[in-house]
Amino acid sequence: MPKKVFLIILLNSTLFSQTLYIIAHKNFPLNTLSKKEIKAVYLDQKRYINDKKVLPLNFNHANPLRNSFEKIVLEKSRNFLERYWIKAHYKGHRPPKVLKSKASVLSFIKELDNAIGYVDGNISDLKEIKILLKVKLK
Repeated sequence: MPKKVFLIILLNSTLFSQTLYIIAHKNFPLNTLSKKEIKAVYLDQKRYINDKKVLPLNFNHANPLRNSFEKIVLEKSRNFLERYWIKAHYKGHRPPKVLKSKASVLSFIKELDNAIGYVDGNISDLKEIKILLKVKLK
């Protein structure tokens, strides 16, 4: 019986203490970004960092990590963001590029030195990427 309780506690602490990593290519011009700067990049209010155009990467709407990112980092609801991008589209702004998987995001980040994205869980290949910010998921 104590083993089952310990296992349940371990699983719960693992599930609820995940970390969201904002990542970029190893040659990204900055070593860190604030939550405010990331928010500006993802809302297309800040397009350049050190004279280099930034390409933000996102997951599709059904991905729970995207929901957490929007709520915790962008501090915006899905409804707000949908309305925001409809209006922004008419001003010539584009939303972040949508990718299907963590592997896709990591692959883009490793290939494009101007890409910025987010992932959760274990990041094994830190030689190719740079962690700009860590955020605890609730």
